[in-house]
Amino acid sequence: MRNKLIYILRTAFILILITLGVLVLFNPASTETNILKAIFSSTEDNILVDLSSKFSARINVIVESDSPETSEKTAETFYGKLDKDKFHTSNADVSKVLDDYEKYHNNLLSSKMRFLLMQKQYDSVEEQGLEALYNPIMPPVGSIEEDPFLLLTDFVMSLSPNKQVTDFTPVGVDGKYYSLILLSVDSDIALAPTVLNGEVEKLIDLQREMSVKDVKIYLTGAPIHSYFASSHSIFEINLICILSTIFIIGLVLWYFKSIIPLIPIALSIGLGIFSGYCMTSLIFKDIHILTFVFSTTLIGICVDYSLHYFVSDEGRDTIKEIFKSLSVSLLTTVSAFVVLLFANFILLKQISVFTITGLCTVYSIVVLFYPLISKKLVLKKRSVKQFNVPEKWAKITIYSVCAIALAGFWGIHFDDNIKNMYVPPKFLMNAEKLFGELAGTDGDTSIIVVKGKNLEDILQKEEAIADKLTEENIEYQALSRYIPSEKRQKNNQVLRKQLYKDKLNEYAVFLPAQKRAGLIKEAYNKGFLKLSNDFGFLKKNFLIDENTSIMVVYDYENIKIDGVNAINFQRDISSQIKKCRQICLSLLIPIFAVLYLLLAKIYDYKSGFKIILPSIMSVAFVFGILGIFRCPVNLFHLLAVFLIIGFGLDYSVFRFNNAGKAGDAVLMSCLTSVFSFALLAFAGFKLISSLGTVLALGLISSYIFSIILIRAEEQKIRG
Repeated sequence: MRNKLIYILRTAFILILITLGVLVLFNPASTETNILKAIFSSTEDNILVDLSSKFSARINVIVESDSPETSEKTAETFYGKLDKDKFHTSNADVSKVLDDYEKYHNNLLSSKMRFLLMQKQYDSVEEQGLEALYNPIMPPVGSIEEDPFLLLTDFVMSLSPNKQVTDFTPVGVDGKYYSLILLSVDSDIALAPTVLNGEVEKLIDLQREMSVKDVKIYLTGAPIHSYFASSHSIFEINLICILSTIFIIGLVLWYFKSIIPLIPIALSIGLGIFSGYCMTSLIFKDIHILTFVFSTTLIGICVDYSLHYFVSDEGRDTIKEIFKSLSVSLLTTVSAFVVLLFANFILLKQISVFTITGLCTVYSIVVLFYPLISKKLVLKKRSVKQFNVPEKWAKITIYSVCAIALAGFWGIHFDDNIKNMYVPPKFLMNAEKLFGELAGTDGDTSIIVVKGKNLEDILQKEEAIADKLTEENIEYQALSRYIPSEKRQKNNQVLRKQLYKDKLNEYAVFLPAQKRAGLIKEAYNKGFLKLSNDFGFLKKNFLIDENTSIMVVYDYENIKIDGVNAINFQRDISSQIKKCRQICLSLLIPIFAVLYLLLAKIYDYKSGFKIILPSIMSVAFVFGILGIFRCPVNLFHLLAVFLIIGFGLDYSVFRFNNAGKAGDAVLMSCLTSVFSFALLAFAGFKLISSLGTVLALGLISSYIFSIILIRAEEQKIRG
């Protein structure tokens, strides 16, 4: 009966793996590289992420040369080689609709010009008109005979989001000349990170091609950072896999004096990672690149069960001897990972699903299939001397850990700033610094969401907000900046009429008297500038739906406008991280309580406390070390604690049960896990390196505390 049940379970296991593989083959998940989407998961959060992606998808090209002519010519050549359907400058957008603007030029005024006309500061209006007339950079827009004050030119120039710089025009700094290209990315591409990365790669290739001896080209912007971060992560995945595999091979060869155990170990690891990927693909539409980075540590974790089996296998019914230890270990580890499902982080949910599935797969392989292998396998093992810490030193160690925890407690401080969780490469930091100096802005981008009954209502509400932003001298971009409301267009006509009546004859002496009289008496077009197909880029960039639009605000800090709720990406993202960190912190005591009750139910209350105590001490030790070295505790440090609890309990469970050569298996398991996580400590992405550092420190301390607290003479074999 038992053999028949095992046969059924083996068959079901194989069928499940095949089914998972077939389902994923026909519906594979795509890879997500957007760092923010590793953090947020709810619909409301996704709106924030999409808006951030949409309006942070700007790429700045800086051309450096010793001569202004060379920098400008190179910038124009660079831009000429780009696909204008994917990358464009603000000037390129406006050039498409100049005919519409010229047709309704009497309806159009910039915000600042409106303010001057409303205050009847006509001297300033005349001064700006003359400056526009003699501006060597931008020729007048439209006819000076129809628009002598060049109000349309002023309106078009006001559409640029950055007044400090102009595309292609050289700027001299410290003997060098710089021409900038402020590129906007098509909104559809901006929301498709994989496609955007491909386009950025083409830009980087063009940058390398055109960077010659006398010309240097720099690229800045969020898409550039995303490209290098994801590319480096892929490299790290491969490197960590290779190094972890080499370490495991070397350890197995050294201990078993044979390469044979590597075959089932490699097979179980491969199937564990395969099943983890398949299950994650079925549950999530996209798998984040950082999920793969973290889950490569599954190599070090999955090998634990195989090592426990082969170390304990001496021709007896090994599964019967270690079944309880394996099962308790799986149960506690899975319990720790389940907690990650409540962290409200899509990345951590994916890691949880990936790892739980992988661990369950490896556990099933060991329990169901390893007995078939071991019948034909005879292994010679090295004898490893087990540590037995004297009681005196055990007490000293315990007291020392308590002292470290107490001393470090006062130094613990938290860092939830999203910017501090990513450290860009030095060359990108220098390029961003250079752009900040040239453009004169380092501020954040905020979004104001405007809702209305219809488009006219939306535009009027935007204009009310825009007027207040203009008073505070805050730069912004909005649909109403390009297409004023009908109410605003009517009012602009009135202001223009009053200007012509009061000042045209005095100012426009270069026009014939008859022409000036005609302009003053002109009956303006009763039509209005509309959101036509010519303005398709505005619909993509500023309209969420027919009742909702977006205003993009730059350097919007500490400014309060009644009735306006601005989304500040850095502030709001950091606030969400803080919220998740507080939730995770509040889960620490409940998770310890759940695990203790679980162990107490399986064993007894005293034994349950003895098993869980090493994990508690390792967590206290980790926090103490972080506090002593004044290392800011971020969310990923805290999440690592849950993993320390889950993995660290394995050492205590196996040592407490003392199944066969548990000491050897625990030591080898610790070495493989610590090695894998220690590799993560060197990852370029700070979130992952934080996780790796704390895990490596926590697991090795868990192992040491399990030796100290679960003494050899107290170990018992439990069925």
